[in-house]
Amino acid sequence: MAKIKEIYNYLDILAPFRTQDGFDNSGLVIGDMGCEKEINTVLIALDATVRVVEEARDMGADMILTHHPVIFHAVKHLDCGYPYALAIKYGIPIICSHTCLDSAENGISDMMIKILGFENLHRTPYINREDPVTGRKVGYGATAECEKMTGEELARLCKERFGTAGLRWVDGGREITRVACGSGASSDIMEYAFEQGAQAVVTADVKLDRFIEADRLGMTLIDAGHYETEAIALPYLKSALESEFGLNCIITKSDRVVRGM
Repeated sequence: MAKIKEIYNYLDILAPFRTQDGFDNSGLVIGDMGCEKEINTVLIALDATVRVVEEARDMGADMILTHHPVIFHAVKHLDCGYPYALAIKYGIPIICSHTCLDSAENGISDMMIKILGFENLHRTPYINREDPVTGRKVGYGATAECEKMTGEELARLCKERFGTAGLRWVDGGREITRVACGSGASSDIMEYAFEQGAQAVVTADVKLDRFIEADRLGMTLIDAGHYETEAIALPYLKSALESEFGLNCIITKSDRVVRGM
């Protein structure tokens, strides 16, 4: 068992909330930091959708932990058709660990490298801020080295390891020995990765113009799915909280809204 503040403080060690990007809204988004209620069961999800909040209520979860913020844009009214209002109604606190987890040491992009079985160079392609306490440079993506492979071989490996349906990619036409991974929508790291000698980028939410630019650069660019490249963090969070506090942590079955064929 643990209190909200204890869980928050532990997550703050794993991925310091102070390192989140300026546009973000990570932290305790719903709830009272001073609440003395003991937390026994935590539902872990990528997004706190209405279905996830209802799932948490039905199972008697004491808290929801998500990657994406349940409140991201300005809220001008409360309507129980929205998940944040439902969470308040049901008295379920929500902690969100978004860009701080993306950019943490051994963050989600590093997890992508591990799943692909590559050697992590522990190099961040795109740095845009720093930890105000430690001075550590913070940004997006991680770079790895791999055995020689073609663009098609890398695309097939991503489809297999991430379980991506409808994977999209462009073949840069070059032999690949260095790959940059960026969880979620990180195609903007491509030029930085190119300058650092990468021949391929694995990310998600890639727009057509980015594929066209990748083709011009001779970069293999793979869209392996936003959900698929970030849901890999949920087992990590589950294991971390269970090990630290002995909590009952459950990964949601309700937050995968978009399906592929």
